[in-house]
Amino acid sequence: MQPRDESQALTAPAVIALVIAMGLVGVSFGASAPLVASILEERGFSEYYTGAVSATLSLAIALLSPFAGNLVVRLGPRWITLAGILLQGLCFSALGLALFWAEYLLFPVRFLLGLAAALTFVAAETALLRGVRPHLRGRAMAAYGTIMGLGYGGGVLLSAPAYAWLGLWCFGLVGLLAVVVAPICRWGLRSLPRPQPATDSSRRRGRFMRWRLVIIGLYGAIIFGVLDNGMTGIYPVEGLRLGFDRSQTLNIVGVMLIASVLAQPLCGVLADRIGARRVLAALALTGLAGAGLTGWIAWQGLGYVPTLLGFAVIGLAGGGTYPVCLKMIGDRVRSEALPKANAAFSAAYGWASLLGPLAGAVMIDGAIRAGLLGWALPGLALVIFVFLLPLILLDRHWHR
Repeated sequence: MQPRDESQALTAPAVIALVIAMGLVGVSFGASAPLVASILEERGFSEYYTGAVSATLSLAIALLSPFAGNLVVRLGPRWITLAGILLQGLCFSALGLALFWAEYLLFPVRFLLGLAAALTFVAAETALLRGVRPHLRGRAMAAYGTIMGLGYGGGVLLSAPAYAWLGLWCFGLVGLLAVVVAPICRWGLRSLPRPQPATDSSRRRGRFMRWRLVIIGLYGAIIFGVLDNGMTGIYPVEGLRLGFDRSQTLNIVGVMLIASVLAQPLCGVLADRIGARRVLAALALTGLAGAGLTGWIAWQGLGYVPTLLGFAVIGLAGGGTYPVCLKMIGDRVRSEALPKANAAFSAAYGWASLLGPLAGAVMIDGAIRAGLLGWALPGLALVIFVFLLPLILLDRHWHR
């Protein structure tokens, strides 16, 4: 295990503030991607246009995460986290204006939302992995991921009734929430230490990182990115074409995300106690079984409830990988290199979220042509879990 900088230890209010910040990001993601996708589908836009809008946020995360990592090194996590919170609320409110004025404005607004997410991701994860002791790291990252997932699932489930009640004005609610959350987080993060001037030795330690040790951790970001943004952003298209209404498709997405939340506390505890690699292997097998079963159920047209339960199994497997893989990064990377590692994790998430909606759109198109509608998004989940098992074996070989 790599040595840690104990001077970065976090207080309880700081941990709570970081977790709340990620909860806001979860609400923003969950309330925007599937709702915007369903609105565009109802307005007659193609699945490719919808996928491109969803993917714009991910492109920003992928491109700007290294920039966010450099800002965390220079300014520290506190102010970067606060900047991400405020920018998140402002840009989410602007989504409603874009849908009102012109749909093409969704592209720059979603890009700025991606910048806000990159700032918050890298800053919060760096602070948590530095400040939590190794034997509690899995549980801490599970709490972090759980609150973000609850926010995401809650955002998805509440977005449909909020839109039905308020119309496009509902996009202003997250902006109001950010105004409430920002001062709470500023108070909680007041104890974070200021960044110290880097010495030559700390710069060398920050630049050096054995990438072979963290590849499997980065793949966890890919799984979560495809699940979190790729599948949820484009599934309403497949769901509506299967005959489900908008509320049913959003409920399927929301339940999948809530299931991913429920898996995280148990997976974090198990990773601390029996080892992260064993937990990942169990999650990979569960994901393979769940994706295969869900594809068959949806293709056979067995109904809304069986499809919903199948996607819940996919959510359980995909969500559980998130805290386990973050724990592996924290266990294997030096404190000085954590901003770089977390920027890579965030960028991997961004690229997966970018390619996920586009891959989902291609698979929906191909499934329609082949008469296999229902297999498109479960098939995407099947592919990502197939690659996890050999990667676990390779990681085991590298660590002998």
